[in-house]
Amino acid sequence: MTLYRQLILVITCLIASIMAGNFVVSVINARDYVSQQMEIHAQDTATSLGLTISHAAKAKDEAEIRSFVDVVFDRGYYRQVTYRSVSGDMLVESKMPIVIEGVPNWFIQLIDLSEPVGHAEVISGWFRLGAVDVVSHPGLAYLDLWRVFKDQLWLFLFTSVFCYLLAGLGLAVLLRPLRQVEVQAEAICRREFPVQSNLPRTRELRRMVLAMNRMVQKIQSMFQEQVELSSELRRQANFDPVTELLNRSGFDAHLESRLSSERGGSAGEMVLIQLSGLSEFNLRVGRATGDQCLKGLAEALTESLVQYPDAILGRRTGTDLCAFIPLVDLEEGEAIAGELFSRLNGLSWFREAEELQLHMGVAFASRVTEQGSLLVEADLALRSAQSQGEANYQWHQVDSAENSRSASEWQELLGEALEHKRFTFHVQPVFERDGKTLSQWEVFCRLPVDGDLLAAGVFLPMAERFGMSESIDCLMIKMLAEQYTEARGPKVCVNLSPSSLVSETFLPWLDVFLRNNRAFAQRLVLELPGYSLATHEREVRSLALKVNELGSQLLLDHFGTGVAAFAFLQSLPLFALKVDRCFVNEIDLNADNRFFVQSLVQIAHSCDVKLLVEGVETEAEWSVLQSLGIDGGQGYYLGKPMALEYADQEFCGVTD
Repeated sequence: MTLYRQLILVITCLIASIMAGNFVVSVINARDYVSQQMEIHAQDTATSLGLTISHAAKAKDEAEIRSFVDVVFDRGYYRQVTYRSVSGDMLVESKMPIVIEGVPNWFIQLIDLSEPVGHAEVISGWFRLGAVDVVSHPGLAYLDLWRVFKDQLWLFLFTSVFCYLLAGLGLAVLLRPLRQVEVQAEAICRREFPVQSNLPRTRELRRMVLAMNRMVQKIQSMFQEQVELSSELRRQANFDPVTELLNRSGFDAHLESRLSSERGGSAGEMVLIQLSGLSEFNLRVGRATGDQCLKGLAEALTESLVQYPDAILGRRTGTDLCAFIPLVDLEEGEAIAGELFSRLNGLSWFREAEELQLHMGVAFASRVTEQGSLLVEADLALRSAQSQGEANYQWHQVDSAENSRSASEWQELLGEALEHKRFTFHVQPVFERDGKTLSQWEVFCRLPVDGDLLAAGVFLPMAERFGMSESIDCLMIKMLAEQYTEARGPKVCVNLSPSSLVSETFLPWLDVFLRNNRAFAQRLVLELPGYSLATHEREVRSLALKVNELGSQLLLDHFGTGVAAFAFLQSLPLFALKVDRCFVNEIDLNADNRFFVQSLVQIAHSCDVKLLVEGVETEAEWSVLQSLGIDGGQGYYLGKPMALEYADQEFCGVTD
């Protein structure tokens, strides 16, 4: 029961007690007053009648006596009038039964009025002739008391309603700060931290609101400090302090994570950049200036590749920078290399310092599956550029042109696949923390081509180029809705492409489709990469609100590779975060990654968001992750991807 209702109940009891007491006292006083009046009236009537009939009594004229008695009795105020002789014999008697109309029996029994008797002696001179007894009739008294009772009852009801209105209004105003505190507490649960500016005048409530404001500010400060500490420690462990690019271990971990994930297998190129003569430059102008030169080179590299959000940039050694640019084709990769070298070599440092020379080696592959061979080829290209002495770059293609398709071939292949729905699905189980309970399927799209199944990382870049990725996303959701027609069972996770996120038509289509497929909507989870928050915050927020409204959920995967995503956890309605596999790989041997994941667990749980992991490959990794408090995970150790038609058979009884 709410405090408001409890106070209303207390006020009700008080009003009822006061009014009931007043009611009882009023009725009792009225009864006593009426009884007293009846007694006086009976006595006066008996005295008057005794004097009136004294002459008739002396003459022993019973007829005249009876006439006087009837006159008094017929007035209706008396139940009985009698005249007795001196010896006590009944000479004249008039009486009527008690019949009370208009008054309920329960009231008569409750009031129980007495019948007062008036007694008077009939005398003549000094002689006593007889006695007169007059008994009052209670009927009129009961009617009068019943009228008083009803008047008091109506007054009680009117007063009660009036008091209720006043009490309700007063309590609503008085308890308004408590309602604001409740709203404030609910906002904290939604990862919002509002502060009440309107303070109540009541001293106790004012103190409570001030204490609540201090608590909100403290919680917000603690949350921000935890986020900033986690981000800073992650940066120190994975980023180079001078260039603010990934250090060697961070670059290798991010690259390995990408190539071993579903996004791997696409075309890409590796760029190695070496700044020669930096040692001599440092001796001449100082290390601080040399660091500024490296920092400027890193900033120019970042700005040059800003249009490639999936690019991985790092500093491998003191004078070597590197970049991996995925999702590019042969012509685009060669053009990127030339433009990048021209921009970097055109920096003012190389015009002002003769010691500094820039060399760059680039290796392109139409399908990148492992980083070792690509790094070796890029290093060979760098050595070739260095052998020529002056600043230049070399571009190598790792695999032959036979392994790649032309743009027109890709467009025709994808268009035909969309028209005939030739895409197939593989799914990988995502288990809860116990490693046994299946919570969801992550869906991987496959394209059958010449007896081979191409992963999404191979064909989706070309689909993005030709504007087909949104159509592929819609087709995936439609085909899955046909497969999963019931609301029960594990959830189904679908990765969305960036073009669908920013499309003006995708969200309206999704709204209509999910409203028409309510059961499937209850199982659908849409996945977006964590970096999408930094580039498309408004679109991500709109998508999150819409899918929540329709019963679906939103998940951010590859989380932790960006810094800006932490800032949105307080206000974005998310189902879960999925930690990127670069933090999971050999986490049992990496204390920095363990601390980072543990911090993420605390941050996510404080925001009522689940934390999942991907890329679990060993028992040791899974054991450590369980001890850190993660909510679930996926990986080859827990379950390999399998064709959708076999998944339900292997986990029968769990899916629909």
